[in-house]
Amino acid sequence: MMSFIASVMPKWRFEAAKTEIPSDWNVKFIDFTDNEEFIAACRGAECLLVPAAIQNVNATVLENISNIKLIQSAGAGYDGIDVKAANRLGIQVANVPGQNAHTVAEYTIGLIIALQRSLIIADRGTKGGYYTKVRQQLFQKGLTEIAGSSVGLIGMGSISVEAAKILVCLGASVSYYDHTRKPEAMEAKLGIHYKPLERLLSDSDVVSLHIPLTEETRGIIGHRELRLMKPNCLLINTARGEVVDQPALAEALEAGWIAGAAIDVMAPEPPAATHPLLQLSPLAQDRLLITPHIAGVTVSSFRMMLGKALENIQRVFAGKRPENIVNGL
Repeated sequence: MMSFIASVMPKWRFEAAKTEIPSDWNVKFIDFTDNEEFIAACRGAECLLVPAAIQNVNATVLENISNIKLIQSAGAGYDGIDVKAANRLGIQVANVPGQNAHTVAEYTIGLIIALQRSLIIADRGTKGGYYTKVRQQLFQKGLTEIAGSSVGLIGMGSISVEAAKILVCLGASVSYYDHTRKPEAMEAKLGIHYKPLERLLSDSDVVSLHIPLTEETRGIIGHRELRLMKPNCLLINTARGEVVDQPALAEALEAGWIAGAAIDVMAPEPPAATHPLLQLSPLAQDRLLITPHIAGVTVSSFRMMLGKALENIQRVFAGKRPENIVNGL
């Protein structure tokens, strides 16, 4: 009998990552618009494979797919899965941590440089025929660089560690805030130093978010925190959209509380046309760079994540315990 998997991850993503699905698996690629369609699509499946950014594996769904043995995230994130409900129902939830840490860190550096050098404005102005004008404008504005910048990292997991290595190598002064301070030996090895959150926000030229979405981190950057930042500060978010108060960020960009922001994540995803960050004035738009949640999905990194996810599902079919279970079952 073929192993039956329901996959919210679309087939084209396997093809783009050049990842082969075992020939003895029956994979049903599912799409849905509501709970009922989701539940029906999962009927009979043993495992459910989902993108890390999925947002709707809720208690109602889980209560009606108790045949599922494992919900496997194809990335580090699993905040869109009701882990408490899964725990109550005896459904294991697993993720794939750390596989794209360097990829996201590299992207973070790219976003910082794009903002510091005003690449979007430079590109648009030059293509629009304003070569001399935009060049003078950017000279007068004053472009900055990573060397000599004070960069504050919020969260010190695998992505932040990789980002810190690159930033220090490029000449930045790197501080971090985390709910638990890291050992001094680790701080010394990386060349970073700990700061309380408020001090990090007020001291930094760049603040970059690298935290999971939890009840404690939801909205960790709001009006108050944005006002603590320096007017020349840049905010980078490659974590989750919900860790930043979206209307507050829109207000900060309109009012010039901060110099700019680069975000790879929004809340919700995809955003509606009426999302506050898509309704900014032209001046505020120049302060904002948005990308569609692609920081961690190079071909190589996504191949690694999908490969690890499929290996974990294979463990279930072989009667073995999955790795990286996040709900303790």
